[in-house]
Amino acid sequence: MKKLFVYTSILSIIILFVISIEGFLKISTYSIVKDIEKRRILKDTSKYSSLNTVHFLIKYNDGDENIATITGDVLEEHYDEVCNKLECFPKDKNIVIIYNSEDDFRKALKFKNKDLPLGAYYCGTINILSPHMWSDGIENVEEIYRKTGPHIHEFTHLLVDEKTKGNYPMWLTEGISLYMENNIIGFSWDAGKGETSNIGIEELNDNFQGIKEEVAYRKSFEIVRDIIDKYGFDRFSSLLDSLGNGKNIKKSVEMSLKVKFKDID
Repeated sequence: MKKLFVYTSILSIIILFVISIEGFLKISTYSIVKDIEKRRILKDTSKYSSLNTVHFLIKYNDGDENIATITGDVLEEHYDEVCNKLECFPKDKNIVIIYNSEDDFRKALKFKNKDLPLGAYYCGTINILSPHMWSDGIENVEEIYRKTGPHIHEFTHLLVDEKTKGNYPMWLTEGISLYMENNIIGFSWDAGKGETSNIGIEELNDNFQGIKEEVAYRKSFEIVRDIIDKYGFDRFSSLLDSLGNGKNIKKSVEMSLKVKFKDID
């Protein structure tokens, strides 16, 4: 019996070591890929005009000068609030790229789907499709962009990526980005509302892409909102720190929230 206990203990140590190494390797590999891709995007947009603010470098094309200014104004206005909540302050200037070409936007982010988002975070860069590309003659498009643009959403993605070193599930980063949008600029993701009751956290975590998009996003928002309401932002931030240390999402939830992963839903 004593030998069995010793063998079991040794096996447990080995398993924990392997899991720890796996998390470390994942983070290290991602950091290399992220740097390579960021350099590629910056090279491809090297001829874009630039607008420097205190915390952001915004790259844009002719005709989008006002869009670049609005983007910088909104991000700087809410910079401290977003960073303080997530307890993450990037050391370098944050890169924002505004595209006035769908092809360039698609190429930069390697999109294969026909439909394009209005904005996307990718490998250390915030990428935004100019509202002039999707406004279709809408009046006051610049004001609409100021109030409903993807700037805060994508900046939140950047901070989550920075804080976790890329070690996060999709539902977590989408949920907190929607939460921050809702609390800071009042944008509410209502699509999928009332359709989430039959989706559990395990399914959301393991099959995010297989769930109807608006429902997956809504469920993600609801879970993150409930976590913050119940446990507070400090413990949510601690959850992100745990992911940044290489722990998986289930272990991070247990360590930070003191509950089983399945019980956060």
